[in-house]
Amino acid sequence: MTGQWLMLLLPVAAASGWIAGRFARARRRTAREPPLDRYLEGVRYLLDDQTDRALQAFIEVVEIDHETFETHLIIGRLFRRRGEVDRAIRIHQNLAARPALNDAQRAQAMYEMGRDFLLAGVLDRAESVFRELMDSPSVAPRALEGLRNVYETQRDWVQAIEVGQRLKEHGGASALLRIAHYECELAAEKLEANRPDQALAHVDQAMELCPGLSRALLLRAAVAERNGDIALSIRLEREAVERTPALATLVVPKLERLHLNSGLPGGSGRLEETLRTLANDQKITAASIALMRLYRRTNRLAEALTQLHRILAQRPVPTSGLLEAVRWMKILPTVHTYSSEFAAFEKALMDQLRSQPLYQCSNCGYQGRAHVWQCPSCRRWDTLRGMDLDLDQPMNQTFNEEGVA
Repeated sequence: MTGQWLMLLLPVAAASGWIAGRFARARRRTAREPPLDRYLEGVRYLLDDQTDRALQAFIEVVEIDHETFETHLIIGRLFRRRGEVDRAIRIHQNLAARPALNDAQRAQAMYEMGRDFLLAGVLDRAESVFRELMDSPSVAPRALEGLRNVYETQRDWVQAIEVGQRLKEHGGASALLRIAHYECELAAEKLEANRPDQALAHVDQAMELCPGLSRALLLRAAVAERNGDIALSIRLEREAVERTPALATLVVPKLERLHLNSGLPGGSGRLEETLRTLANDQKITAASIALMRLYRRTNRLAEALTQLHRILAQRPVPTSGLLEAVRWMKILPTVHTYSSEFAAFEKALMDQLRSQPLYQCSNCGYQGRAHVWQCPSCRRWDTLRGMDLDLDQPMNQTFNEEGVA
């Protein structure tokens, strides 16, 4: 009888064990699963730009489930955003070393690690990581962009051109314009090394990529001046500023110097014609002030005053225009008794002008006193424009993301 009961109880015991095992596995799986609400809460903090709260939420999720790939990526990015690059590097290194990752996940983790190295300034490590990912099916374009940033930072323009060509194959944004500027950088280096012929070869490459690029025209003008062809240099400088009026702050002083120091017949008259076109047709303040100075040098005081009135009629009145007005008024007989006051006013305006930015990036708004071809803030090329020109005005020529006019 006892044996019969045992035979009956065996299936029951087996079923009980199976059910108990199922419940135990379910409990373990539930314990391992990250709380979805806390994860979504972290995402909401991230969208609200509350980085500290988002980071705390994601860390709590990771403490529950150490295998969560995406959460580790987010934590690493948040550490990088906070400037804690060393911690971001450790997270992404540990993530990339996991044997269970598939190829796409490992490539993503390594790409994030490369960005960490780039931000930390460890350019050789960043270069090594990005080069390893150049042929990755999932992150190749982004890895090439990272590699391009490395070479731009190192000013290795030859390697930057090579990477730019690879990016162009992937349809990378602004590839043609960037490569053209790399060629211009090489041209500038050759010109500085007194190798005008080699400089001209790089300028030709830039012009082939972006026909009419104003920077290339200015470099051709510099080569022509180096070779003694002043007339050609003047023509190219003028063509450059007519194509891109916002570069007038950079170009007008060169045009003044070339016309007045060239020894060419009719230099002053040709300069007046150029400045009048830029001042009256293009409404460029730098040209208006240069034209007024020319009138004063040639004792054409009535015309100089007319030009000054045009400058002061602008809204807002440029500080450079106010300074010229004060300098003009100082020489008038009726204000001689106020010479000390005008001198103080002139000094105040000069100090203000010296502290004012002269150029502004049309992409990110960065402002600075020196002109550079690559914005130090957003790293876009050919976006700095003279502050005397209204940045909302349409340019005579602009280039799209591919550098096409």
